[in-house]
Amino acid sequence: MNRTHVTLTAAAAAAIAAAGLALASGGPPPVQPADPAVDTVVSTATAQSRVVAPARRSDATIERAVRAARARALPRAVAAARAESAQLAGAADLRAGAIVGIRRDSSPLGYWDQDAGRFGPGVWCGRIHSSRMVRQADGTRKRVSRSRHGCPVPKTASIRVTLTFAASR
Repeated sequence: MNRTHVTLTAAAAAAIAAAGLALASGGPPPVQPADPAVDTVVSTATAQSRVVAPARRSDATIERAVRAARARALPRAVAAARAESAQLAGAADLRAGAIVGIRRDSSPLGYWDQDAGRFGPGVWCGRIHSSRMVRQADGTRKRVSRSRHGCPVPKTASIRVTLTFAASR
């Protein structure tokens, strides 16, 4: 086996190991959004709305109820971001103009989001585990665990938006 072949084999093995390590670690970190243009004001706001529990609980019905709650909260989040941008612009002797960009903020892929589902994205039903301590007849304590299937409905759903406004003096 010649020296060139050994070197190329070692380089290929190192590249495969590096790619495997990058995949195993969850990939690259989330990318930060680019800085806004100089003549803009950016504000972020969050709003919540009550989730109306469906009569029959399943992943699909709970997801529809959560989406409806987010839709009800969206106008309040936009209004709050608009009010915040007016305050920010006023503090900098600017005037906020028309909206030039809007973004619904969400957790990066692979990060847990409480509004996406208790058991995973769009999965609201699953095994619920609980435990408690029980005093036995001889005076010792024992942990008793149990699990059951359940479909808990969240009490509220929230939405977070970022608005970018044109600014002028």
